Amino acid sequence: MGYSGKVPRSRWGDAIAFLLTERGWTQRQLAEKASLRPNTLTNLVKHGRDSDTATLSRIASALQIDLSELFLTREQLEVLRAHKENRVERLKEAVLKELSETVGTLVRQELDKRTKADTAAAGRKRAASAKR
Repeated sequence: MGYSGKVPRSRWGDAIAFLLTERGWTQRQLAEKASLRPNTLTNLVKHGRDSDTATLSRIASALQIDLSELFLTREQLEVLRAHKENRVERLKEAVLKELSETVGTLVRQELDKRTKADTAAAGRKRAASAKR
C-alpha cells in the first residue's frame, strides 16, 4: 500500500478555512490575531493536524466565535447563524417595542407636567386679575 499524499482534513480545519474565506482574512492575519505561529494554522487547515483545546480556543477567540463552532460543518454553521440572526431580530423588535413604550410614557408624563404647570399659571393669573 503506497502513500497517497492526501491527508484528511480535520473538521476544525474546514471550519477555520471557511471562516477565513468568509471574513477575507489570510491565515497569517488569523495567526497574528490568535498569537500563533503561521505554520501552526497551516498544519491545522491544510494538513488536517490535530490540535489542543488551548490553541483552538485562541483561534475561536480571534474569530470571535464560540469554540464549539469550530466543530460544526458549514451547513450546521449556516443553520446556527440563521437561528442567531432570528434571535437578534426578535431581540431588536422587543427592544424597539420597549423603547417606544418608554418614550410614549415619558412624553405623556412631560405633557401632563406642562398641562398642570399651564393650569396652575392660568389659575394664578386669574387670581391676580381678581385681586385688582
